[in-house]
Amino acid sequence: MSISGPRLYDLSLIAEMAQGDKAFMKEIAETFVSSVPPVLKAMIDCCRNQDWKAMASEAHNLKSNIDTMQIVSIRDDIRAVELNGKQGIDLDITPEIVDRIGNILNQAIEQLKEEYSL
Repeated sequence: MSISGPRLYDLSLIAEMAQGDKAFMKEIAETFVSSVPPVLKAMIDCCRNQDWKAMASEAHNLKSNIDTMQIVSIRDDIRAVELNGKQGIDLDITPEIVDRIGNILNQAIEQLKEEYSL
């Protein structure tokens, strides 16, 4: 893999579900690559517009994707963004967390595109 650094995701859960079905693995990767960017963009836009409740909702929508792909580096971050938005807390640091989530997700998407030739 020519992308620098280790993979940001762990497909072991999906591999277990796939039971050796490489087409299924690729389908999951394709779904992630196509479905995550619009939700991520919506979360970022809501954060920029200080629409905290909507941001929390978008974070909630991303949470299962992050968990399924085992992107552990932002597992706690996505939960913090959801909680902060719902409860209106730590909103001063939330944009920084949202940026970190965006950066990691975009890198993971690029890695998946390369790994699965998408």
